[in-house]
Amino acid sequence: MRDDAQMALALQILASGFAAGAVYGLVAVGHSIVFRLTGVIHFAFGELIALGVFATLVVAAGSGPISQTSVGGLRFLLALVVGLAVTAAASAGSYFLAIEPYRARGSVIGWVGASLAVAFAVRTLLVVFFDRPAYVFPDPLPFGVWRIGGAVIQQRSLFVAAAAFALAALGGALLQRTRFGRALEAIAQDFDAARLVGLPVARLVGIAFALAGAWAGLAAILAAPSGAFDVDAAARYGLYGLLAAVVVWFDPRRALAAGVVLGLLQATVASARWSGGTAYRDVIPLGLGLLLFAWRARITAELVE
Repeated sequence: MRDDAQMALALQILASGFAAGAVYGLVAVGHSIVFRLTGVIHFAFGELIALGVFATLVVAAGSGPISQTSVGGLRFLLALVVGLAVTAAASAGSYFLAIEPYRARGSVIGWVGASLAVAFAVRTLLVVFFDRPAYVFPDPLPFGVWRIGGAVIQQRSLFVAAAAFALAALGGALLQRTRFGRALEAIAQDFDAARLVGLPVARLVGIAFALAGAWAGLAAILAAPSGAFDVDAAARYGLYGLLAAVVVWFDPRRALAAGVVLGLLQATVASARWSGGTAYRDVIPLGLGLLLFAWRARITAELVE
């Protein structure tokens, strides 16, 4: 019986951890692409994802009360398109209006401050208009549960993980097999040389910001119906995505895997039977990630010396 209980717990950890980690990983891919192209860390990424999710919620539900089954498929599809458009426009707009002017002048403090200002502005806007403690996000798809032994596995969690992996694969193919992707690779390798050979650098980078925001926003929108959603939930996506990207030093090919590892670690800590497991579900993964980053930074510094 004890072995069966442990197996059931392991299955639940894998299912929930993979779902959350895949979303973190997709956000990490977005962070990695942005950093590789511009050398900029987009601190407002999580808040921009929240903006897209709540824009989707407004179109899907309007001002009336909703349940997880009260939204039709066509209306939800329209809401999804609007939410992704808002996320993409906000991501690209924040770059052109707030970050690029300082990045072009080489002012690190300037673009860091601008990115944080965008994050605080978007967060304040969302808190003002969405003042409930949490919101129920509509779910037009009839997901249920699977009972395997003693484990109860949410079908949605596996769908979210599969969708995130598919989006990551699509993004990888776009970057590796298209002229657009090869142009972005040239910009990432040498920004000034790409400009000198005539590439429309500003436009391509803006499109990359928009796509990174849309990919991450779509993953968050898919994950939102899994439970109560608020501004902090999307901010955590941005934070965990950034941590996963930093741990692998913004390598898009490994960022997804790093996000999955963080999700599994988070689910493991949350399911711990010792007192406070749930309370430390964010603290322990973040602490271990920061320690790993500090260790890597020290090793890199020693190699340079």
